[in-house]
Amino acid sequence: MGRKSRAKRDRRAATNFIAALTACEGTWLEHPVSEEEATRIRAAQKALEPHRAAAAALSDDEEKLQRFSLEIFRDERFAPLHFEDWVVEQVLERFGEPPVTEDPADSAFTDYLRAAVQWTGTSRVRRAMSGQVLRFLPSYVDKGLVNEALAINYNAYVTVMSDANTPLLVQMMVGGLSRWYDEHEEDDEVAAVDAE
Repeated sequence: MGRKSRAKRDRRAATNFIAALTACEGTWLEHPVSEEEATRIRAAQKALEPHRAAAAALSDDEEKLQRFSLEIFRDERFAPLHFEDWVVEQVLERFGEPPVTEDPADSAFTDYLRAAVQWTGTSRVRRAMSGQVLRFLPSYVDKGLVNEALAINYNAYVTVMSDANTPLLVQMMVGGLSRWYDEHEEDDEVAAVDAE
């Protein structure tokens, strides 16, 4: 197999992995990044360069940036990036059910998420998630949502360049778990009605 054939095969495998990793089936995120889209992403990143002062201000307070990022990624437009059921099922098999706590001081759920994200967040997963979230950048830049775009760009960078539990990965895990439980509770309710 020639170099170009291997590159095409690897690109297809990566595309299939990205699509299978998240709940993006049937959305625009299911398809690989086109040259036109890649150009728009680069242009959006370039448009953020003059906003270095705003980026520095955002990163001055790490905790505030984390909260702001989580708020961004809770938006429904990021739902296609929630981890797919097979990922969630592997997490449940490995770590069990997530703990339910009512005490805000209890860190059991946070600890569970940290462990789940660390276990799931291989370099391949991190590259895939980082690449996918950058696809949202042009729309934020076009709308003049500079701080949001800076936070997305920052999360994409940190996700791929570190082993940190980034807001991107954490929120996509929370979203995947939430969707999984919603769907399985519905299945359980239907099964209970059918049994009656």
